[in-house]
Amino acid sequence: MWKASLFIFLILSGIISGMVLWQWQAYSEHAIAKKSSRAITQEIIVETHPKELKITQKLNGLVARKGYRLDIPDTLFKWNCKTGTGKACDSADESHYTFFSADDQMIFEYTVPINEKKKAFLLTDWFVKIPGIKAEGLSISISDSFKREGSWAAGIKLKAQKKLDHIDYYYFEGYGNVPSLYWQAEPLLKTAINNTDAYTAGIRAASLDFKKLNDIGNVPFMSIILTDRYPEYMDENILIAPPHIKVGELEKKLIALQFQRKFADGYPDWIIDAFAAGLLDLKPGSTKGRIALKELQGELTEDELKNYLINVFQADSLDAEKLDKLLGNAKGLHTQFFTMNINNEAPLAPLYFQEEKNLWVSGAEMASINLVYRDGKIFLPFTAAIQALGYEVKVLSGEETLLVSKGKNSYRFYLNKNVFIYNEEDYGLLMNPLTRQNGTVWMEIQWFKALFGVTAEEREGGIHLTP
Repeated sequence: MWKASLFIFLILSGIISGMVLWQWQAYSEHAIAKKSSRAITQEIIVETHPKELKITQKLNGLVARKGYRLDIPDTLFKWNCKTGTGKACDSADESHYTFFSADDQMIFEYTVPINEKKKAFLLTDWFVKIPGIKAEGLSISISDSFKREGSWAAGIKLKAQKKLDHIDYYYFEGYGNVPSLYWQAEPLLKTAINNTDAYTAGIRAASLDFKKLNDIGNVPFMSIILTDRYPEYMDENILIAPPHIKVGELEKKLIALQFQRKFADGYPDWIIDAFAAGLLDLKPGSTKGRIALKELQGELTEDELKNYLINVFQADSLDAEKLDKLLGNAKGLHTQFFTMNINNEAPLAPLYFQEEKNLWVSGAEMASINLVYRDGKIFLPFTAAIQALGYEVKVLSGEETLLVSKGKNSYRFYLNKNVFIYNEEDYGLLMNPLTRQNGTVWMEIQWFKALFGVTAEEREGGIHLTP
C-alpha cells in the first residue's frame, strides 16, 4: 500500500514541479520581453564652468548585458562610461568604443570646452550617440552658475526656468534625437507661438503670428532665435535669424524646412522654393521656382493647387514619383512633370497631364492612345493618330521633319518652323501645329480639321476621328 502511495506522491510531485517550472519559464520570458520592450529615455544634465560644460548623459531602457557601439565626437573630453550602479562599463571588444550595459542603464560623463570670451555659441555635435537607438523621451537640465546674465535655448521645448540665489536652472523636454544647444550673453524672452518657442529681445515676439503654418496642419516643434549675436543657422529643430526679419520670410523658412525633411535622397532648391512660396502666396526667389509655380498655377485651379500643396506638405515622405502621383490625384489625370525635371539641369519641361483613351475612326474602334492636356487644350500623339487615318509617316532630317502621305496627297511638317508643305506648295502658319514633349510629337486636336479635314472630338468612350 505504502509503495502505491509513494508512487502516486512522486508522480504528483513531478507534475507540480513541471507546472512550476513551466510557469517560471513563461514568467521569465514575459519579464524579459517586457524589459526589452521598455521605451528608451535619455536624460542630459549640463553644469556650467568658466571654460567648459560638464555633462552627464543617461540612457535608460537599454537591454541588460548587451554590447552597444558608441559614436563619440571629437569635441568631447574627459569621457567615461558608467553603469546604473556607478561602476565602469565593461568593454565588449578591443576597439574601446563598444561597451556592455550591466543593467538597463548607461551613463556617459564628459566635458565640452567653451570660449569664455564669446558672446554666443551653438553646440551641434555635443553628445554621445548609439547608432540604431532612438530615445522616445528626452530631457535636458542646465544648472548655470557662471553665465547667469545670458540665456539658453534648445531645439526642444523649455518646460521650466528658475532664477535662484546662486544658480539659474533650465529644463527642456521633448523626444527623438538630441537637439542643438544655444547660449548668448544677452537675455532673451521666450514666447510660445503655434508649435514653436520664439526667443527674442524685448517685445519682438508680439509681432510673430504664423497664420499659414497654423492653417496647413501640424508642424514638428521648432525653436526660433531672433538675434544678431550669432550668424544665421537652421537645422531640424532650431532656427537662428536676424531680429528684424519679416514674418513672411521667417514663415517661409519654417515651411521650407518642413518640406526639406520629407526628401530622403536630396532635392533641388527650386522645388522647395516653389512649394513654400505657393503656400504663402509669395513670389519664389529662384528662376526655376518661379517657372515651376507658374506651371502649377496655369494647369490647376486655385482650389486644386491649394489642396495639392497641402497634401504635399502633410505627406510623410517625398520623391519625384510621389510628387507626380499627388499632382495627378489633384487633377484626376497622370503626369511626369517632376520625374522629368527633378534631376535635370536644363530648363524646365512644361507641365502637362496625360490620360489613356480609346481611339475611334469613322465609328470603328482602333488601338488606345495617350492624350495630353495642356493650357486647356487636347493634344493627340500625331504619328499614332495620323496612321489610324491611313496616312504613312516618315521621319526625316534628324527627326526634325515629318513626311506624311496618303494617295496623291503629301505633307511635310517641320518641328522647328511655323510652315508646312502641302503637295509641293509652301504654307505659312502663325504657330507650329506640332510640339514635341518627352520624345513624342503631338498635335492639338483642332489642327486635324484645319489641315486634314478630319473632325476630332473627345466624347464618352474616347477620341472620335471623322474624315
